[in-house]
Amino acid sequence: MAKQKQEMQFRYYEMPEDSFVLALTGQSWVRAYGDGIDCLHFHNYAEIGVCHEGEGEMVYEDTIRHFEPGCLTFLPPNYPHTTNSKPGTLGFWEYLFVDCEGLIEYMFPRRKASARRMLDRLYRQAFFFCPGEAEGLWDKVCRVLEEQKEKGEYYRQETDALLCLILTDIVRLEKESAAVRVPIPEEGMEDGDLERLRPALQRIQEHYQEELYIGQLARLCALSETHFRRLFTDCMHLGPLDYINSVRIHSACVQLRSSNKSIRSVAFGCGFSSISTFQRNFRKFVGMSTKEWRDKPENYEYKLNQYKINRYEGW
Repeated sequence: MAKQKQEMQFRYYEMPEDSFVLALTGQSWVRAYGDGIDCLHFHNYAEIGVCHEGEGEMVYEDTIRHFEPGCLTFLPPNYPHTTNSKPGTLGFWEYLFVDCEGLIEYMFPRRKASARRMLDRLYRQAFFFCPGEAEGLWDKVCRVLEEQKEKGEYYRQETDALLCLILTDIVRLEKESAAVRVPIPEEGMEDGDLERLRPALQRIQEHYQEELYIGQLARLCALSETHFRRLFTDCMHLGPLDYINSVRIHSACVQLRSSNKSIRSVAFGCGFSSISTFQRNFRKFVGMSTKEWRDKPENYEYKLNQYKINRYEGW
């Protein structure tokens, strides 16, 4: 008889029109958190929370942290968690649910690679800050909460600017983890070199799932293969083939982290011709096997497949 899956709740929120943030504020959030709830939950947007009053526990899948006034949290979308007040007491939290994808696209309107890398780093882990540990972040988050409550002149513009700073601060705090870093062509490249390589870089980004030939990429750039290889390596600090495989492995990491697809399906879907070639390149760029990587704590989305998910509209 198959083992019954443990329950988990998916609590989803609707984002206000033309906004990157939904603020949950005010006295309605003075409550006994976790009362009558015995399972974890996750959201469709990133959650930023500040604790004003009360004590208790923040429970992640494999970690428990004590909270008190002055604590601040950042949780990526789909991150399992719950908040439990100390028995017999009330807590007071206020929350921001943030459309990080939309906001980061707004920050990088013409730099998709930079936007993708920032979002990838932002979603790798949750953050829990004790009182006084992140005073700059605390101040910015509280300013957003106040702007959302008061809705003064240009409050949306002020909120967007503050949220951009908040996400940037969080990305800077993100720990180095085992994930392939695809070089970003916009960084550290002369404009002329970028323009010469742009057709090849675009072809790789759009068609990495297919078989790609270095000679064809060179012809797209109107360069000899020898000149193309030399220029590409000088600019990207990777040879063309290694760069192609790094893009493929990055895509594989995203799929392994966020879906229940088989290793075989991911490997062939990302453009590798065999499982052995995929596994060899995965270890080369990530430093471990696919199973070891998939079991790491930051790959929390994959672990959702172990639960029975019940869908609820957010409070």
